[in-house]
Amino acid sequence: MQVTMKCQNDPAYERLFDNLIQEVFGFSFKTWFERQLWNEYYESYAIIDQGSMLANVCIYKTDMLLGGKPFRAHQFGAVATRKSARGKGLSRLLMAHVLAKYPDTPAFLAANPSVIDFYPQFGFCRVQTHKPFISADLDQAPHDIYKLNPDDDRVKNAIKTRRCYSQVLDSINTQSIQMFHLLMDYSDHLFYLPGCGAIVIAEQEDNRLFIADVISSKPVAFEQIKLELPFTGVKQIEFGFCPDWLGIAPEWELVNTDEQPYFILGNWQLPGKFRFPAMSET
Repeated sequence: MQVTMKCQNDPAYERLFDNLIQEVFGFSFKTWFERQLWNEYYESYAIIDQGSMLANVCIYKTDMLLGGKPFRAHQFGAVATRKSARGKGLSRLLMAHVLAKYPDTPAFLAANPSVIDFYPQFGFCRVQTHKPFISADLDQAPHDIYKLNPDDDRVKNAIKTRRCYSQVLDSINTQSIQMFHLLMDYSDHLFYLPGCGAIVIAEQEDNRLFIADVISSKPVAFEQIKLELPFTGVKQIEFGFCPDWLGIAPEWELVNTDEQPYFILGNWQLPGKFRFPAMSET
């Protein structure tokens, strides 16, 4: 069957793509498409028949830092097949097509636990990941809270001018993916910290604070960030990224790979403990 590839915005293709994603995963890319955030780094490969997208595989051409050195890898995502088209090998065909097109580029992905036997057929290996965290006693007195929304120009400018990244493992060209997560997952969890000039994406559950990201154009110490975090009753802070650039040495907890399996393909030289940046995951 013929494989169709698209990159960047195409309204007709987007409608087919979004219809498939809604059926398989139950959410919509509409708000992301409306802001024309689909750029040249994001490629969609699909099987289309009689005006319906039957299956899709996407890659994001990710420029990373690994051990402080530039590293290009393709992140696979949106691997989906319409229920009525399953059992015909369409996802297998698309995966083989993409990997044949880019035979020498390392790849990675966060898989659905129900399909963990699928990716090893293409040479992917399962890899352990960790959650970085620190103990904390955060109980700030109420003060002015500077909350932002994803469409605020300050958010867009901060993402565009970001200069601080982990030297352990990070993604440096995933601005459009970061905006997807801000729109879909964290639209009510963006905080501007005027003292240090950073934007923090954070969400509290009971006594645990999850910091999905810290966006800054200049180095900032986490001790300074803590002074401005508007949360109370926090005993543990988990990071959705490797937080070395914040000047802290976290503890690391092994991720339950049955709930969140990761796979890699190719020549990676990963450290013993790391986390793929959550805000850059497709």
